Amino acid sequence: MTSTPSSLPSSTIVLDGTSLTCDQLVRAANRQAKISIPQEAKDRIIEGREVVQSVVASGASGYGINTGVGSQKDFQVAADSMGDYNRRLARAHATHAGGAILPKSRVRAALVVLANEFSLGLSGVSEPLVQLITDQINDAEMPEVSSYGTVGAADLIPMSQIANWLQSKPEALERGIPGPKETLSLINTNAITLAAGAEALMEARAILDLANLSVAFALEAFRANLNSVCEKVNMAHRRSGQDQVSAEIRQHLHDSALWQEGAARRIQDPLSFRCASQIQGALKELLDRAVEVWDQELNSVTDNPIVDTQDQCVRSHGNMDSTRMTLAIDGLRQVFAKMLDISGERLHKQQWTEFSGLPTGFADANSPLGGVQFLNLGHLSASLITSAKIWAAPSLLLSVGQLADGVEDTASHALHSVADFERILEAARLVLTIEILVSIWAINKRGLSVDSLGENLRPYVTDITPLLPIGREGAEVFSIERIVEVLRT
Repeated sequence: MTSTPSSLPSSTIVLDGTSLTCDQLVRAANRQAKISIPQEAKDRIIEGREVVQSVVASGASGYGINTGVGSQKDFQVAADSMGDYNRRLARAHATHAGGAILPKSRVRAALVVLANEFSLGLSGVSEPLVQLITDQINDAEMPEVSSYGTVGAADLIPMSQIANWLQSKPEALERGIPGPKETLSLINTNAITLAAGAEALMEARAILDLANLSVAFALEAFRANLNSVCEKVNMAHRRSGQDQVSAEIRQHLHDSALWQEGAARRIQDPLSFRCASQIQGALKELLDRAVEVWDQELNSVTDNPIVDTQDQCVRSHGNMDSTRMTLAIDGLRQVFAKMLDISGERLHKQQWTEFSGLPTGFADANSPLGGVQFLNLGHLSASLITSAKIWAAPSLLLSVGQLADGVEDTASHALHSVADFERILEAARLVLTIEILVSIWAINKRGLSVDSLGENLRPYVTDITPLLPIGREGAEVFSIERIVEVLRT
């Protein structure tokens, strides 16, 4: 009897082609869950494979089934050499250039995307191939795969390296893999981009949480006016993201003395404080939309051509185009860079006497030593923010030129957009960590008691303050790495 999703253990993710999410993909990639293909999906795979076999038997031309691919599409593949042709197709496209290698988790995630795509039965691959992929996901160590070789119209080179690895398995030879069309189906997919994007989007959610915490700390340390995040301000505008971000900031500041009448130092603070919930709210909305796009793309078929079991034919298309994905990530990169820009402004305002009322850079009075500025944290932050702005430039409109003898004359550069997004997220974690530790430094400089702070902020102040070299700046080299890890957990 076939197991149903409800009877499977909670650590098993069922790949049915319709319900895979970014969160599930990341868990499977990190071996926190096994994957399984339900029987109904296997039935669809078998039915789709029969269409491919019928094209081969008929002798009619079917793109990538019994013909070459790309610029070689008009040349037939002899019936007795299809296995050899498919193996050589994978090897030919698997060119290594050295350099960056994908994390093993990302390779596993790409296989999960493949298996999920194939489970719809529209690719025409064999059920033994899907079982081989499933076995590798659950049990095998992943191969070394290059991160180079994609322009956003299928991740051809890295997926070819994965295909060659799969097809070299003894089990593949025993099962007659690859058969007609199977190499094309393995490589004509955005699986690497989808895997990388899913990881980045889950990290982006964590970074947004950190950014909201950072704003709460900045407001507390600056003794800012909390009207900017109050509920009545949110009610005046129909911005769901702003509403959610402000609510999270208020939760961090619950039971803070700063809510008391007259606690704020100013009637109105600089825009980098007042506009934080608006900017991070916009980020929240874009991030939610990008996750929605990604979840939909994880359950879509990009393999070309697809099989039509109803009409018993194959249909050519351009579903490998990644414009939608690039557009989602391009926007996120820009708003993350904007969010970091105002984080840098707040960080400097905390140290600027005219704005904060504290000694410049938190230095000791009449001393050439000491303080945050003495550690060059502002310079470090500014450098990272500058890099983030560079990485925020949109990818969608970059030219791809004329590839494959002019057949491939457009591409959307989704993986390039995701790669720059990952760089921004790495920078963001560092910048926000710096802003938080500067805020905690300011809290100490003001002599504020831990009990007077927002309830959610208190444990961080208790844990991080001993890690700051307050009063012993320059005695040894300071590292923010331990603080990064405290905030990560």
